[in-house]
Amino acid sequence: MMRQPHYETLFVARQPVLDSALNTWGYFHYYRRCMEHTYSEFSDPVQATLSVIQCLPACMDTCGLKHKALVHLPGPAVLTAVPKALGPDCVTPVIALDDLADAAYLEALHGLREDGFTLALDLTSALPPDSPLLDLVDIVILDLREPLGGLEGLASMTKALSAKGLTLLAKRVESHESAHLARELGFALFSGYFFREPQTLTQRKVSAAETTRLNLLDLLSHPEPPTDQLVAAIEADASVSYRVLGMLNSAHFGLLKKVSSVRQALLLAGWTHLCAWLRVMVMADMTPTTKARELLHLSAQRAKFFELLAQASDRREMAESLFLVGLFSLLPAMLDMPMDCVLEKLALDEDMRAGLCGQPGPYAAWLGIAQAIEDTRWDDMAEHAQKLSLPTGSVADAYNASFQWADKLLSALPAPANGKGRIPKH
Repeated sequence: MMRQPHYETLFVARQPVLDSALNTWGYFHYYRRCMEHTYSEFSDPVQATLSVIQCLPACMDTCGLKHKALVHLPGPAVLTAVPKALGPDCVTPVIALDDLADAAYLEALHGLREDGFTLALDLTSALPPDSPLLDLVDIVILDLREPLGGLEGLASMTKALSAKGLTLLAKRVESHESAHLARELGFALFSGYFFREPQTLTQRKVSAAETTRLNLLDLLSHPEPPTDQLVAAIEADASVSYRVLGMLNSAHFGLLKKVSSVRQALLLAGWTHLCAWLRVMVMADMTPTTKARELLHLSAQRAKFFELLAQASDRREMAESLFLVGLFSLLPAMLDMPMDCVLEKLALDEDMRAGLCGQPGPYAAWLGIAQAIEDTRWDDMAEHAQKLSLPTGSVADAYNASFQWADKLLSALPAPANGKGRIPKH
């Protein structure tokens, strides 16, 4: 029997870069090749980077949101016109400590600066203070999980770099404590999964407004909730009612007839069409404004990612519950309280509760694969994909499609005023 040929899929993990107020400044883009659930570097890094920039929807969506796309460029790619494929208003090239002795390399960096590009240096080893690179870059990226020279070396390095007027970006920030340390050291930009964790786990009470939203979310978690109850819950909240009617009368839904009541809206739009947007909108109301957008986008993207994977792997009966698990998975970070306290307000089955609380069960591997991709832990991601017996290429396809879906959905919500791509002063 002839062996089935392999095929290759471009795959991206998009990691947010936040400013000191936890507003989104930009995104790192990490690329991998997907082939039978194994993930490795491209053999031709220049062609890989060019291909992804030209065709990856997530990168273009990032540009549309006026956020910087931080793209790691290998030395040979700097010598080509790769960064110019999208332009300096969108792309921030990230360079490494390679080819420093090559005059052509430094000349190419000068050319990018003259063209208006902001350059970032990913500092993975010691660099002399008189290095010509430090006169060419605007941003220096330092690893907080494994800092060069330990904490003392990190403190000394950040002091010297700040004195040169460089903006400091901390990557792999994995806790609020490390984020606090980074702020004290002078970092202005932060990347890592610290923002996905609750900042405080105090026994605070759920407010009346949050209770109203959680009750509405509970109704929305049913496959088809009773229309009368849903209409009453929406009409009880003037803010939600106003936005439901405004949204359904907009071009986003494309209804042929204007709607004038919540009941008419539900009947005309259809439950399936309206439900996802309502769920995301209600969650947006519960999220602290400083981190609302990114948590909301990540929740919506996880939800659609799981749903698409369920459909691709012939688990359609799980698609709805997996959507809800993804959507609710970041509620503790949104509300800054433990998951078990949040779930008291939601009538979910025991398996879903166990998965959301981080316990073993049928949903553990699904949440595991999402977290592994977000943290760029490729071996763990491949292990979860194999455990779930996901078809070849389905992870990459579902992940990229879920980003497009979440971007489109959230484009209907008001964008925060967050500086949109400017480097914060410090």
